[in-house]
Amino acid sequence: MGLAASQARLLTITARKSDCEFQSMRYSHQKIALSRDLANLSAEYQNSLDQTKLVYDFYGTGDETTPLSYGLMMTPSEMNGYLPILTTDAAGKVVLSSAYASAAAAAGIPKEGLGCLPSSEMRNKFLQGMVDSGLISQESANTYMGIMYSQDIGNGTTDLVTTEVQSMSLAELIEYYESGEAGAAILTYSGAYTTLGGENGANEVVLRSENGGENITSGDGSATITLSQLLTGDYQILCKVANEWKDSYDGRINEVASRIKDLDIWNQMFDMFADMLGVPGDVNVATAINYAKSKTEALLDSNKMAHNFWGKTKENKKDDDWVGVLDAMNAHSSNRDQGFVWDWFRADQGTYSTSDFIGITAYHNTKNAKNNRAHGVSISISNIARAYLTYFAECMQGLSDKVTSTKYYVDADHNDGRRVDQSNLVGLDDTSLTFDIVVDTGVNADQALVTGFYDAIFNQICLRGWTENNQVQDNDYLQEMLKTGKLFMATCSDDGYYYQGNYSTNTYVREVTDDEAITKAEAKYNTEKQKLNQKEEILDLKMKNLDTEISSLTTEYDTIKSVISKNIEKSFKRYDA
Repeated sequence: MGLAASQARLLTITARKSDCEFQSMRYSHQKIALSRDLANLSAEYQNSLDQTKLVYDFYGTGDETTPLSYGLMMTPSEMNGYLPILTTDAAGKVVLSSAYASAAAAAGIPKEGLGCLPSSEMRNKFLQGMVDSGLISQESANTYMGIMYSQDIGNGTTDLVTTEVQSMSLAELIEYYESGEAGAAILTYSGAYTTLGGENGANEVVLRSENGGENITSGDGSATITLSQLLTGDYQILCKVANEWKDSYDGRINEVASRIKDLDIWNQMFDMFADMLGVPGDVNVATAINYAKSKTEALLDSNKMAHNFWGKTKENKKDDDWVGVLDAMNAHSSNRDQGFVWDWFRADQGTYSTSDFIGITAYHNTKNAKNNRAHGVSISISNIARAYLTYFAECMQGLSDKVTSTKYYVDADHNDGRRVDQSNLVGLDDTSLTFDIVVDTGVNADQALVTGFYDAIFNQICLRGWTENNQVQDNDYLQEMLKTGKLFMATCSDDGYYYQGNYSTNTYVREVTDDEAITKAEAKYNTEKQKLNQKEEILDLKMKNLDTEISSLTTEYDTIKSVISKNIEKSFKRYDA
């Protein structure tokens, strides 16, 4: 081989040898990386041997097959005793999945909570929101909305009420009671104050209908009125002040008026409406009933009588002063002195009505002022009943919508007397207004349990506030957050209240060795270790081949180098000669 060729070959060998050495070094680094991966895999496997899981053992049988999950806690079933187990954050707010959060937002519940319990109207909006987010069907929601909202569930009790509630307009309410589905709603006027003094029954109190034109009291002074008659008619209580009181009729009218509020018919009315409207457990309803009763009782106060004209002196009184709320009545001729009986109240003797006024009214017979006949007081019990329902509607709307005034109101201070035309009394044609009426039709127990479950969730969201975190539906995430103390559980205690605590405070939740996870981890370790070993074996083979090639190149390199050295030596000797 010539010198030039030998040198070229030497350079080629040198380059290849350097490349092989570089490859060998790279494989060596890969082996180090494999060793590191194997060490991490071993550490992970060792840690997995202590792996635990949270299981739910509701029946206390030692069962470890039911993992604790958000679905189990927030779906009504026997497993949770139809009482939700809430996931809460450090601030105590209820952690909701996106679906539940959407329902809470649809109901108008602020994230900071209400700090109180609302009416059934907001609860029904929450149920409808659950329909819209796909948690329940519309059919189920309609059933749950028809079952009484329980404000007490999870808020002092675990007992469920199975009474059904229906929303009705006033016309539907009347039809419901008139049909006999709920039994008759009847007021009984006993005539307890039939005689207030005077001759020939002149101060007799009677119950009249149809603009006061018909006396419907029986011989003993009693009468009955149905709910339909009361609210659709014009029923009045009338009382005449006797002629022998003519010198002191001012005070006598006051006396008669003050006795009207003591008639037993008013408490009957209050009790009747309270029974109809009194949804158990709804604090707003209870508040509205008390409000309606107290405001209505004020309408019966004789000290606030419409057309309180008797404060004037007798000399200053004029006929116009005595034209009270009622139309002036046509009485008998002034020369008829005998028999101050109820003839002068006959419809054919005149027209008079309290239908335009609310509360106790006074009147004076201007046609027979000489003998002071037919002075008296009257009150429309129909308007009083409508006023009660108006006060109830006013209060309920104010509580539910958090407004300071509503479209339902009663004129209580008009200078011409409390007037219907200055009020907005509940009307039969106002179908937008509905009343929740308790009906005893029977409810499927399972439906009641499920309804109570969702009511408990709703109550706690309103009281505690809420936050959205859809990751809670991932079991691994949820359990890790619970075990590390980043999330908590709120469980209903025996006293009926929810308390927040660590998962370990829940009687039915246990932390156990996760054998399944350990088995999976072992299988993963063995598989990954085998892969790493295979990679290492391949690297070892490649490195061995490189070592062989490097050794061969080194030998060839030395041989070529020796040849070059000899050629150079021969050349010097030739020229020296």
